[in-house]
Amino acid sequence: MSDFIEFENVSKTYEMGEVAIHALDDVSFSIEEGEFVVILGASGAGKSTILNLLGGMDTATSGKIVVDGKNIESCNDRELTLYRRSDVGFVFQFYNLVQNLTLRENVELAAQIVKDPLDIDEAIAAVGLSDRASNFPSQLSGGEQQRVAIARALVKNPKLLLCDEPTGA
Repeated sequence: MSDFIEFENVSKTYEMGEVAIHALDDVSFSIEEGEFVVILGASGAGKSTILNLLGGMDTATSGKIVVDGKNIESCNDRELTLYRRSDVGFVFQFYNLVQNLTLRENVELAAQIVKDPLDIDEAIAAVGLSDRASNFPSQLSGGEQQRVAIARALVKNPKLLLCDEPTGA
């Protein structure tokens, strides 16, 4: 089996005025297709930075990031948008739900932007929220909102599912 993800000698430095913050310093790893991987580390260790780089939401200062044969570091803005839309499912630490849409509408929104989504109601059922589908985010607990975010990511049927603090609530 070949590597689905290649993260080679990746560094990320953020410039904050005159201060350089090294979020990642020469990090390398590979992940095979179908593999489940957990990244553990102390607060500020670079876990979210790795997810943002893999998801195409940020760019590395140096190094090479290949996902499913595509070097995402060499993608232009349009290619990165298509990559994020079609290939990646995100579950953010702060769920980013649309507050004036119901649970079902939040999940449906994600299904509308991809070519081959999963069934909306099946994705909602998979996270155990079928009976809450018509509720708005403000009517849900933190854990239920997190499960909506998971259903929204899953319904896209992504090649890569990235979860930042997925058990936080």
